Amino acid sequence: MPTIHREPRFTYDELLDLVEGQLRVVELTAINAEIGGPGERLWLTAPGAGADVYRLWRRDRGRGRGTYWAVDKDRPWEALVWLREGLTDVLERLTRPGSATRYALEEGREERDLAVLTELETIWLSGVSPLGEAYGPRGADVAVNHLLLIPAQAELARATAVRSRVLREHFGTGPQAAQRVTSEMGWEPAKAHKTLAAWDEYRRWVREGAAHARATVPVHRPSGDTGLPELLAATLMTAACGSETIVPGRPSPIALPDALACWYVFSRDLGACVAVADEATYAPGVDPGEYMHLVPVAMVLDIGWTVRDGLIVSLLPHNGFGVSYDEEAILAGGGRPVESWGKADTASSPDGPPGEF
Repeated sequence: MPTIHREPRFTYDELLDLVEGQLRVVELTAINAEIGGPGERLWLTAPGAGADVYRLWRRDRGRGRGTYWAVDKDRPWEALVWLREGLTDVLERLTRPGSATRYALEEGREERDLAVLTELETIWLSGVSPLGEAYGPRGADVAVNHLLLIPAQAELARATAVRSRVLREHFGTGPQAAQRVTSEMGWEPAKAHKTLAAWDEYRRWVREGAAHARATVPVHRPSGDTGLPELLAATLMTAACGSETIVPGRPSPIALPDALACWYVFSRDLGACVAVADEATYAPGVDPGEYMHLVPVAMVLDIGWTVRDGLIVSLLPHNGFGVSYDEEAILAGGGRPVESWGKADTASSPDGPPGEF
C-alpha cells in the first residue's frame, strides 16, 4: 500500500484535510470500526471519481523507533487483500452464522458484520465499475465472475477433492468403495460415487485447463536480449501486453534508442509501444500485472525513462481508470483514434471448476 503523505511534513489535521478537503471520498465507517485504531480513518473514492482506497493510520517505523501518521493509497483489489486479513473474524462469522458464538453472546452483532460486508461489497464493485461504465452490466458481470465467483468455486472444488481423498483413503477406490460409503456414511449412492470421483476429477480439470491455457493464452517475448532470464522476460512482456492485440513484425515509425528496442511491440490500438514498468507501482516481487504497461513510444520518449533491474522504468501518468495515454503519441506511432477502439472481449471464461460442488 503506497504512502502518499506522511509526518513530519504534514500534521494529522493536515493529512485529514488532504483527503477529506481535497478528494471526493466517502468514509468506510463500519470497516474502520472493526480494524481502525484511535484516530485512524478509511475512505473510498466517491462514485464517478475513479476507484481508490485511502487509509489514514499510524505506521510503525520499525526497530522500536515508534510510529508516525501516514496516508496510504491503494487500488480496490489490492486493498481487499489486507482488508480481508484484518476482517478475518467478521468473515468467519458470516461464513458460519448458525454456529457463531459471538452472535449467541451479542445481540445485533450480525447487523454490524453485515454493514462491514456491505462496505466490502462497495469496494469490490468500485474495482469493476470502470468495466461497467465502459461495457455495461455484462462487462461488470464478467469481471465479478472472474475475480470473485470462479476463485470461490475453485476453492470449493479443492475442498471437495480433499474430502474425496479422505474417503478414498478410508474406503479405497475399488468396485465396492461407493457401496461401503453409502452404507457407513448413510449417503445416497449417487453422492458416494460423485464424491469418490472428485479427487480425480479435480486433477483432470486442472490439467485440461493448463493445456487450454497453453493453446489459447497469448504469450509475448521481448524482441531482443534484455539481460534477464528468458522466462522472466517473457512473463514481464506478457503482463505488459495484457489483452492488447499485438501485430507481429511491424516496425516502429519512430526511431528507438537501443535500450528500448528489445522491449518494443506494436499494438493494434496503441501503435508503436514499449513495455514499461510504472515507477509508482514497480517493486521486485510484486505481480508484474500490477506495474507492467504498454506505453506509446512517443510518450515514453517525452516523459523520460531509466533502466532498472533490466526493465524500462518510467513514472506514468494516471487517470481514474489506469494509465492515461496521450492520443497524439498513439497516432504518431501508427495507433488508432481512441473512439475507434473495439469493445473488450466479454466471452465466458473456461476457468469454471469441474462439476457442481
